[in-house]
Amino acid sequence: MQTAVMSKLFGEYSLDQACELTVESGYDAIELMGKAPHLGPETTKETATELRAHLDELGLDVVGLATYTGYYANREKDDDERHNELEALEHYCELAELLECGLIRHNPGGPPEHRATETDYARAVEWLRRAADRATPLQIGVEIHPHSIVETAATAVELFERIDRDNVVAIHDAGNMYTSNASYGPDSLSTLGEWLGHCHVKDELQIADPNAYGSYSVERADGETLFRSCLLGTGGTDQQPLFDALCDREYDGAITAECHLAATPTLDESAIASHERRAIEALWNGSTPHKSGRL
Repeated sequence: MQTAVMSKLFGEYSLDQACELTVESGYDAIELMGKAPHLGPETTKETATELRAHLDELGLDVVGLATYTGYYANREKDDDERHNELEALEHYCELAELLECGLIRHNPGGPPEHRATETDYARAVEWLRRAADRATPLQIGVEIHPHSIVETAATAVELFERIDRDNVVAIHDAGNMYTSNASYGPDSLSTLGEWLGHCHVKDELQIADPNAYGSYSVERADGETLFRSCLLGTGGTDQQPLFDALCDREYDGAITAECHLAATPTLDESAIASHERRAIEALWNGSTPHKSGRL
């Protein structure tokens, strides 16, 4: 298992600085935010080549490109816009190869599951199949995410089976699934099976006060629900059973810290990143001792 951090956590810094802070915070790898000031769609191949050299100096792997591309199910998009998304994906594929990264996050889009129709799913299937064909041999990572047509492990599997491409995989995110009121523990891993490609971890907490600092709203079938982001281990997302299950299946991929808690004068980005890494390691090492792959 590799520990990784989403560079968005260091979004106020340049990409070079974000990479350096990642190493200083003790991580093995980084997942790159696919927008400015990090790896936006305007990033050139020359910049990617220079970045790879810097990463080599730091001894840092790239485990994913978290792009903001796709969104094929979005009803306001027309087919010309969807073709543009495919072209943006192709550019990120070129960057990924230069960065020696095998996974690109590519989004199916919304609306949320409880409002999605068969037409929405059919549209996503058609265009994600095209995306997968263009991305081969790289993997397309579909993140299980609120406000999208994929909010649960079961829906992800149904979508992947319809797409029928081996290089489309799930990005499991327990924090997202907690806010969507979806199961995120061992059963979700069992449901995903071999479709599991990558893991994000973050902690969220359901709250009642709309005026609470950092509060945000998630549209669910049972109504609008309020949450706030927390440090890993201090919110409402019980991650230990998930980590136990990852250990049981001898998961050897990366686990990316994606804490959305805003930095403060007393808790800066480096302190947040360091806390998340220590929490990930504690969760992993708290799993069944006799299993292999422990830190």
